[in-house]
Amino acid sequence: MLRRILDSIYFAGALAGAVSIVAIGLLITSQVVGRQLGIQVKGADDLTAWSVAAAGFLPLAYTYRNSGHIRVTVLIGQFAGTPRRMMEIVVLTLAAFFVGYMTYSAVDMVWDSYRFEELSQNLIVIPIWIPQSSVALGSLLFTIAILDDLIGALFGRMPSYLTSSATTEPDSGRVNRDPS
Repeated sequence: MLRRILDSIYFAGALAGAVSIVAIGLLITSQVVGRQLGIQVKGADDLTAWSVAAAGFLPLAYTYRNSGHIRVTVLIGQFAGTPRRMMEIVVLTLAAFFVGYMTYSAVDMVWDSYRFEELSQNLIVIPIWIPQSSVALGSLLFTIAILDDLIGALFGRMPSYLTSSATTEPDSGRVNRDPS
C-alpha cells in the first residue's frame, strides 16, 4: 500500500510539471497573439519563468523512479553481485545527502521568503514564497524517491532505476532488460 501511495505522489509531481509545461505554452502563445493584436499580456514573463522552475523540479522524483535521469556507470558498471549492490548503496547514500542538502536549502529559501514577507519585484506582485514552493516541493519529492530506493537497496531490493524500464548498455548500445 505504501508503494502505491509513494508512486501516486511521484506521479502527481510529474502531472504538476506537465501542467506547468502546458502553462508555459499557453503563456507564450498569448504573448505572441497579444503582440499581433497590440495587447500586452502583463506578467506573462514572470508566470512563464515560475512555470519553468516548476516544470524542472516537480517531475524529478517521477523521472528518477522511471529511469529518466542520465546515469554515468563507468565505475559502477565494473562490478557485479554483492560489490555492485554495495556500490549502489554508496551511490544512493551520496545522492540522498546531496539532494537532501538541496532540499534543505530550497525549504530554507522558501521559509525565509515567507518569514520576511518578500514580494516579487515584477509586474505581478505576489509573495515570492508561492512560486519558490515548487522548487522546494520538487526537491523534497526527489529526496524521498532516493531515500525510497536507498532503504530498498539496504533490504536487498534493486533500485527503481534498474528495474523500472529497459536501460541501454553504454558500450554496446544494446538494450538490456536485466541490468544486474
